Amino acid sequence: MSRLLAVLVVITGLLVAVQLDVLSHVRIFGVVVMVVWLWPFCLGLLGAGPAALITGAVAGLCFDAHAATAFGLNAAVGAALAAIAVRLGRNSVGDVDGAAWWTAPALAAAAGLLAPLLFVGAGAFTLDFSLWRGSLLTTMAVNAVVFAVVARPLLIGTRVITGLAPSRR
Repeated sequence: MSRLLAVLVVITGLLVAVQLDVLSHVRIFGVVVMVVWLWPFCLGLLGAGPAALITGAVAGLCFDAHAATAFGLNAAVGAALAAIAVRLGRNSVGDVDGAAWWTAPALAAAAGLLAPLLFVGAGAFTLDFSLWRGSLLTTMAVNAVVFAVVARPLLIGTRVITGLAPSRR
């Protein structure tokens, strides 16, 4: 097993545990912040490629195993965000070293706005309309703000621990 894979398994497990045991019970304006969505997005920006997609799906499935929503919704959102971030990472957008300091947080905020829409849209596709309870706009805003604040430290910490670096063109 490669070092990167081992590190990703451990960190993903820890983040899913924190999501389930801590963040699922802490609500900001009634909203649960979904770190399991931000994690694969950050991996994609760092150039993890297929590992980011797999991590997003696995983290989402692990969370879905404990959620009351349709199984696979969080996995779909995590993989979709990872795919977007991989594309951005390949174009050196959001590069932690080469871009402006605010680029990665701005991209994470956009991901925080998009993720709840993807989640509710995927839920509607599975005919689970119970996901509409609460305010979708509040969920989007809270996730966007928290993602923007947490993204840069998570990117830098992940880069240090995993040794990932964005690809240069």
